[in-house]
Amino acid sequence: MTFSVPAPAANRARGLPVLLASLAASTVVGYCDIITGELRLTTFYLAIVFGTTWLTGRTFGFLVALVDLVWVIWANPPRSLIDLHGLYYLIENLGTAAIFFACVVLADRLRANIDRERLQNTNLSRYLPSEIADLLAREGLKVMRPQRLNAAILFMDIRDFTASVQTMAPDDLFSFLQEYRTLISHIIEEEGGIIDKFIGDGVLAVFGTVRPSPTDAVAAVRCARWLVTVIDAWNVERDRNGKPKVKVGIGIHYGEIVVGAIGDEHRLEYTVLGHAVNVASRIERLTKKYALPLLVSDETLAVAAESGTSFANWHRIVDEEVPGVSGALHLAYPGTAADSTSDTVHLH
Repeated sequence: MTFSVPAPAANRARGLPVLLASLAASTVVGYCDIITGELRLTTFYLAIVFGTTWLTGRTFGFLVALVDLVWVIWANPPRSLIDLHGLYYLIENLGTAAIFFACVVLADRLRANIDRERLQNTNLSRYLPSEIADLLAREGLKVMRPQRLNAAILFMDIRDFTASVQTMAPDDLFSFLQEYRTLISHIIEEEGGIIDKFIGDGVLAVFGTVRPSPTDAVAAVRCARWLVTVIDAWNVERDRNGKPKVKVGIGIHYGEIVVGAIGDEHRLEYTVLGHAVNVASRIERLTKKYALPLLVSDETLAVAAESGTSFANWHRIVDEEVPGVSGALHLAYPGTAADSTSDTVHLH
């Protein structure tokens, strides 16, 4: 993919003030160069040339470089032009001119490279999680190599969304999805999660891939409960505006995954794979079966409890017949603050 870098409008707007300031600075340095005799203030000239080019671009940079070169020649006249001293003087000033003009080219290219990298990072962030895009920009493609690690996986889905799509106008549908995604994206990122992908109304988020932490599991659980609370508050607002309420289901599982980038030179996708991802997806589907907004696996709660969080008032469910999962799934969902004990329900 090729990115083009547009000329910044701000550079053109501030060009004249910067040029005038540069010429004034060159005059001061040139005057100092004249009164000090043999002491040439080349470093100061170069600083002015570099700064002008950096702020305004190559055209004004060359202009200031030419003015500074005139000051250098004026401040240091030749002893003679007809002998070797004149030849040395000519070579020396040609060298000074080359340095000044090379400084312009260097500053211009350096600024262009920085602008190009900034634009590339912005474009990467549109297609990759921002944390991954930052790592990719700093460390290169090595961060995208597949690796195995333990992480918390969160699946979230809107209940009966497919039926709603049939009755919504296209503009209303996209407006709804935009508001929904913006709402949940902020919460997931605040809790340190990475949104792996949106699939229509569904979202897959992962906690612990970029900067693994002992608190990844508890962060995922905390994020899920926050999401449920925010969706409830959103429903109050939607009900007030005469819009239908939104019901969601969230499933969380903690386990080993494989994470990395898949694709070619035309398209690159950061994704997570593994049995733990499949289990999290199954748990999310079970929220509809039990009419609950949130279900969390016992594996997730066990890891989360290591950080000191108590789940004593959570209710337990054991589902022994989950398609695609061998063995029983031990799940839990939050109870109320008044619950002092948890109960376990076995379902076959």
